[in-house]
Amino acid sequence: MNSEQRTEAVFLRGIMESFNFVFMLYCLRRILVVNNEFSQALQRKDQDIENAMSLLKTSNERFKMMRENDRESLLEEVSSFCIKHDIDILNMDDEYKLCEHSRRKSQGITNLHHFRCELFNNIIDMQLTELDDRFTETSTKLLLCVACLSPNDSFSTFNKEKLIRLAFFFFYPSEFSIVDLMILGDQLDTYIIDLVVMMSSLVLKVLLVLQRKC
Repeated sequence: MNSEQRTEAVFLRGIMESFNFVFMLYCLRRILVVNNEFSQALQRKDQDIENAMSLLKTSNERFKMMRENDRESLLEEVSSFCIKHDIDILNMDDEYKLCEHSRRKSQGITNLHHFRCELFNNIIDMQLTELDDRFTETSTKLLLCVACLSPNDSFSTFNKEKLIRLAFFFFYPSEFSIVDLMILGDQLDTYIIDLVVMMSSLVLKVLLVLQRKC
C-alpha cells in the first residue's frame, strides 16, 4: 500500500467512524426493512396482485408512521452504537457544521434539525414519492382489475362488476356505450363459465390418468 492509498484509507475510516455515517446506515436499514417485504412480494411468481397491492398500502402507512414516531428512537439507537464503539456523539443542540469541502453555507441550524428534518424526514418523503410515482392510483386500479382475472383458487377473485366498473369509469369511458357494457357483462359471464368448465375437464383428465397408473 503506497502513501496515497494509506491517506485515502485513513480518510475513509474517518468518514465511517462518524456520527453522520452511522446515522445514515441505521436510517437506510429501517427503510430497507420496510421495502424488503414489498419488493420480495413483487418478485415472487406465485404472488397474487391483490396481496401485493395490499403490501404497497402497508408500506406507505409504515413509512408515514416511521416519519412521525421513529425520529427519537433512531437517534437513541445511533447514539448507543457510537458509545459502544467509541465514536464521538454530537450535541444535538449545537449548530450543525458542514464538511470542509461542502459549497453550502451554514444556515445556523442545529444538529437536531439537520438529522431529523434534512436527513430523516427528507429520506422518508423521497421513499413515499417514489412509491406514489411508480404505483399511481390509476395503475394500482388497473393491476387490481387484472387480478380479477387470476386463475388462482379456481378464479376466486373473479369480479364481473369490478371489471365493468373499472373499464367504464377509469380506463375506457369513451370506448363503451351502455349497450357495450351489457355485451361486456354477458361476455364476462361466458368467460368465467368456459374457464370453470375447462378447468373441471382438465382436473377430470388428470384424475383419470392417475387412476390408470394406480
